Amino acid sequence: MILPDTESTSTLQGRADEYFRYSKDELTILVDRMFAWLLAAEWIGMIVTALVVSPRVWSGTQSGVHPHVWAAILAGPAFIFPAIALATFWPTRQITRHFVAVAQILVSILLIDVTGGRIETHFHVFGSLAFLAFYRDWRVLVTASAVTAIDHVVRGVWWPESVYGIVTVSPWRWVEHAWWVVFEDSFLFLSIKRSIQEMKDVAISKARLYTGAHHDVLTGLANRRLLQESFESRPPKQHGPKQQGVKRAVLFLDLDRFKQANDTLGHTVGDALLKLVASRLATAVAPGDTLARVGGDEFVVLMENLNNDEDASVAGSRLLNALADPFFVDGNELLLSASVGVSLFPEHGTDLSALQERADRAMYVAKSRGRNQFAVFSSEIAKHENRLQEIGRDLYQAQKRGELQLYFQPLVERDGQLTGFEALLRWTHPEHGPISPSECIPLAEKSGLILVIGDWVLREACRNCKTWQRAGERPIRVAVNVSAIQFEREDFPDHVASILDEFAMEPSLLTLELTEGVLLRDLERTRHQLDGLRASGIRISLDDFGMGYSSLSYLAMLPADTIKLDHTFVNREFANASAVLASVIEMAHRVGLRVTGEGVETEAQNDRLSGMDCDELQGFYFSAPMPEEAVAGYIASSEGNRAVASEAVAATV
Repeated sequence: MILPDTESTSTLQGRADEYFRYSKDELTILVDRMFAWLLAAEWIGMIVTALVVSPRVWSGTQSGVHPHVWAAILAGPAFIFPAIALATFWPTRQITRHFVAVAQILVSILLIDVTGGRIETHFHVFGSLAFLAFYRDWRVLVTASAVTAIDHVVRGVWWPESVYGIVTVSPWRWVEHAWWVVFEDSFLFLSIKRSIQEMKDVAISKARLYTGAHHDVLTGLANRRLLQESFESRPPKQHGPKQQGVKRAVLFLDLDRFKQANDTLGHTVGDALLKLVASRLATAVAPGDTLARVGGDEFVVLMENLNNDEDASVAGSRLLNALADPFFVDGNELLLSASVGVSLFPEHGTDLSALQERADRAMYVAKSRGRNQFAVFSSEIAKHENRLQEIGRDLYQAQKRGELQLYFQPLVERDGQLTGFEALLRWTHPEHGPISPSECIPLAEKSGLILVIGDWVLREACRNCKTWQRAGERPIRVAVNVSAIQFEREDFPDHVASILDEFAMEPSLLTLELTEGVLLRDLERTRHQLDGLRASGIRISLDDFGMGYSSLSYLAMLPADTIKLDHTFVNREFANASAVLASVIEMAHRVGLRVTGEGVETEAQNDRLSGMDCDELQGFYFSAPMPEEAVAGYIASSEGNRAVASEAVAATV
């Protein structure tokens, strides 16, 4: 599944062993076939030799058929035919190799006997040993040498003339021949050892090539090629009367805002983070399923043999839960989330590309729902995509037709006092009704309309803020989100200043909220833009802090006033969650930053953040976003509550 350092070594070695066994079996089959043909040829040659040579070199009766001819003929059914049968029908087996070795040496011994012990025929033993070394198995040589030794001892001691045809000067001539056999064996053993090592080296090289071609270099996970092979090589099992296949699923996982993490902390930290993510995901994937990395921060899980659709949903939740705890990389404590799309086989496609494409589309739907979620592809998702295309076209006319509107959500000090509002864009489509900002903002950025819409939002927010100053007793600020496209305009600081002048608005009452991804695209350019904004008195808030790539270490490089804890960071439960939140707030205060907690929905969350000295709070616990006409009443109510609280304090004193 995944190949971290320790597991990659064992996996590589296992694959190398598999390649080595395959190569060894292939070689053994070839050698078995070679010996089948060789033994057959030797048997015929031995019979011919016995007919021609034996009567001339051996004394005795010359009438009839010589006994050695009978010995040569009977060698076939006695041991040559069985050896050929084993080599043909049971190749690669250990018993086959040893039987062939015995048969080959017996042929050599019989040939020596047939030729009357002519000295050159002794080299047939040496040749047989050399041929048997092709097996690359030293045990086969031991068997062959043992048979040779037994033959030489028996015949050398009791019938020396049967070895050499005549009684030699020395009765120990057979010992000399046995010594030469041992001498040859020693060299054959060394050559076998060397050739085996070379085969293993080749197997390791092939295993490395396979790993490089089929696995992601960084994480060790399967790559697209291996994912495709896994899909094609393991068809779903068949069952039931209609032979329907068990369901399969493709889960497409994309890390939320990982690109900003890479830009924020650098590619070295980003790569290390991806390795940790891969390791976490591998623990959440069932055995037999395939986990692959198919892009920078994109992962795919191929699930095999699902029992029902719920299994895929459970797997999606399991993947998200695997990423819930913080990651620790080079002293940075990072939180990540992901969006997961799911497609099912065969409902959503019968080939991997179709399934992956539909899972990808479902993943984008999960992102549009707020991230850290999963979605299963359906006809509704297809309709949703068509809807996005339609509203994307209608967005051009939305502002002109007055369909865009600003809503405002209160920002409250931890003591309950109102400090300001965040301006939130809302769009009511004439046919589709309210359109979520998570849908229309990306469409506006993609089309370039964000410059026009963003300018309108900024002007409307300033106009409303100027009105609030007359309605309240205290200055009330307004916060406006700024997109990367707006921020990268060369004249953006001057443009904002001109809008403030247009409404005669105090710059300190305007807070511009920017995400880290916007700020860290180009640090030098960012510093220049921020210096220009802050020189005018405008406040800067770092939005979505805690989305998985945030680090306080670089904040000293960028001028800012506030960090805004993202709601998924505030509400997510993991080990030591409170300790992590408290440490972030404390560190922010140490570098002179205020902290705003976003997404406060319950009294418990309010008390939790207030107890950690979070400066400012925002969420449905205080109020849902409200239209422009409701703000004045909320301000009046807030001022009334403040006056009552002040009177209560005075009475107590």
